[in-house]
Amino acid sequence: MTETAVSEIVSVLEQDIIFGRFLPKQRLYEDEFIVRFSTKRHIVRAALHELERKGIVERHPNRGAAVRYFSRPEVAALYELRVILHEAAARRIRIPANPEWFAELEAARDAHADAVAARDLGLVFQTNTLFHRKLFEGTENAYLSEAIETSNAKTHGIRSHGLGLPSLLEKARAEHFAMVDAIRDGDVEELARLCIDHMQPARAFYEEKYCGVL
Repeated sequence: MTETAVSEIVSVLEQDIIFGRFLPKQRLYEDEFIVRFSTKRHIVRAALHELERKGIVERHPNRGAAVRYFSRPEVAALYELRVILHEAAARRIRIPANPEWFAELEAARDAHADAVAARDLGLVFQTNTLFHRKLFEGTENAYLSEAIETSNAKTHGIRSHGLGLPSLLEKARAEHFAMVDAIRDGDVEELARLCIDHMQPARAFYEEKYCGVL
């Protein structure tokens, strides 16, 4: 029961942050969430710890929790790492593709496209994560996939903020289709380029909206 309660609060607060209801550096008050979710303090604290683990929230001694803020140099360093990992992984995806894996990748692509069409932002976030996890499983290197998952988690609080923009949603949807086409065509160079370009709009959105004014 406790684990379920924590998970539900994490899901709600995560979406609040993703959709801009809470902004970078904004304080998160335990007392407010205790009332809002009709729960106990230890449940709220556990939820905030989980959000901290995900890289969305940061905790400061004697000041409590706040939505994590990334400076421009931090964003640049994290995205340098992501470019290195994603390009390396794209060049290691097995081509010709394993038919079973490729069918699962197409299904993940279509699920994301359906979520975008429905403007279900919570589902968009989930299906986008699934698509990229499935994509890099194509390397057949579990350690490389794990490294990408870790780097993605560290940038979770950057990548999520642009999800509410229809233009970015449509661009991501189209790029997913292009990635699948590149794999089908055996075009590794195009796939690597797409993987690098794909991560830039969310970064640019975060830097423009938050790094210049905070």
